[in-house]
This record gives sequence, structure tokens and C-alpha cells, in this order.
Amino acid sequence: MQTELDDVFFQTFEYDSSSPGIATAQSGDLFKVVPTTHAAYIGEVNKGTGLWKLTGETQTISQSTPSVRNKYTIYVNDFTDSIALSKDLFDDNMHGVWSEDVKQFALMARITQDDQAFALFRNAFTTTLTADGVAFFSASHVLIGGGTTSNLITGALSDTTLNNGIVSLREQKNQAGVILGGVPTILLVPSKLFKYALQLTDSALVADSANNAINVYRSSYGFKVMSSPYLGAAAGGSDTAWFLLTPNHSVSRLVRQGVQTALTPWQYSNNRTYNYQGNFRESVFVPDYSGAVASLGT
Repeated sequence: MQTELDDVFFQTFEYDSSSPGIATAQSGDLFKVVPTTHAAYIGEVNKGTGLWKLTGETQTISQSTPSVRNKYTIYVNDFTDSIALSKDLFDDNMHGVWSEDVKQFALMARITQDDQAFALFRNAFTTTLTADGVAFFSASHVLIGGGTTSNLITGALSDTTLNNGIVSLREQKNQAGVILGGVPTILLVPSKLFKYALQLTDSALVADSANNAINVYRSSYGFKVMSSPYLGAAAGGSDTAWFLLTPNHSVSRLVRQGVQTALTPWQYSNNRTYNYQGNFRESVFVPDYSGAVASLGT
């Protein structure tokens, strides 16, 4: 029986999410997977070496001193649920009722995974904190090498603010205070901004303009526009916030265990009922600000 249930469950849970621009918890370039075999993950933010020094022929070679700070601990979350199926319902399966119940059970597992993953972005301006103790997107990130930096942009998504975000990424400094010259690869937006974001970045000419000029976002940058319904106001987020990320961002998905299912046979119940349960163990986190800028859209 479990094989039959699992066939239905995993066909639904592992649905094809390859539609253009659809972001999910399993989008690897958005959530970098960190596998773990423990209940918690401990890390630190690294300050690497600085710029190389101009050195004379017989001069002593300069030496940079890497350091780590901002230790953080991420605990793995457990997500569980179960569904009761009577023996008669399973035996008869009138109108495919139990199959539909299991499909919904699997769909809720997948939606739970996406919803809890994108909570990181929904709360990125408030309670999603990096290891330095401030919000993921903030104007007051303290650098390990000294000083502060900002990865917060102001203004609704537009040609001007998008360019401001790109410039901010290009000039963003790492923990050692070195400009890294980051190049964006992902523009992440809520559903209500998806159409406009595509028009802005993928039009052949400048979007919403009579000027006969090329669209530099399409011709030179070519970053992907991605969207999730779990970013917007309907999910408790914002319909105006937008996020720009480079390949070296640190948004991560800590995975202890993928979805597993188990079945308790009806013989072990006192009312001839099967109990089909499932669980997965994972958390999302972001240790560092680098490689990302965003705006609340205001």
C-alpha cells in the first residue's frame, strides 16, 4: 500500500517547476544547498585577504591576515504532517478520493517548503538577520575590516532604480573593504511585478519609452527575472519589493533530510485506519550581505 501512496505522493511533490521565471525553494541558483548530517550548523563570516601590494625587486613581500568573525548557529527545522485513510476508503477508492487526498497532502508539503524558504526574503528588511546582527538588507552592515556598508536601495522598480542597484552591486565592498565588481544574475520580484520586470529587462528597446535606444539590461547583463507568489502581500510580504543578486550571494538552504514518508497499517489502529505521514528537515539562512541588494519599492 505504501508504494501506491508514494507513487501518487512523489509524482505531485516533484512536479515540474521549469516554467520560465518560476522560483521555488529548489531553485539552486537562488538557494544554495548546504547538506548537513547534524541538527545544527555552525559557521563564521570570513574576511579574506586585501589587494595585492606593489613590491620592489628586493622588498619584503607584504602579508595579508584573513580573519573570521560573526559566528552563527542555524538549527534545522522539522516539518511534519499526516493523513488518515480508512481501510474501506482505500479498498474502494470511490471516484479516486484517496488519490486526490494524497495529491493534496503532497502539494501542501511542496508549498510548505516554498513558503518557509521565501520567508527569508519576505522578512529580509526586518527580521531576517545576517551574522552581523542586522537585517539582510540594511544601510548599516558593519565590516569586519572596519567601517560600514549598505546593500539597501530606495525606490520602486524602474529603469533608474534598477541601474542604481546594478551600480551598487558593482561597487559593493567585501568584509575586507575591497570592491568586488559583482554582476547581477537574478532579479527576484513578487508576482505583481513580474510582467513589468520582464518588460523592463527583456524589451528589444528601452521599455516604456519612445527613444530608439537599445535595452542595456537585455544586451549587456542578461540576468534572469524570477518570481514567486510567496513574496507578495498575499503571502505576508510586499508587492513592491525587488531583489538583485550576483552568483556569490550567500542565501542558503540547509538540508538535513528530504521528504520521507511512512505508513502505519490499519491493523495497528482501533478504528481500521491507515496513518500516512511525512516529514522533511531543512532551514534557510543568509550569513552575509554580500552579493545582494534590494529595495522595499518605496
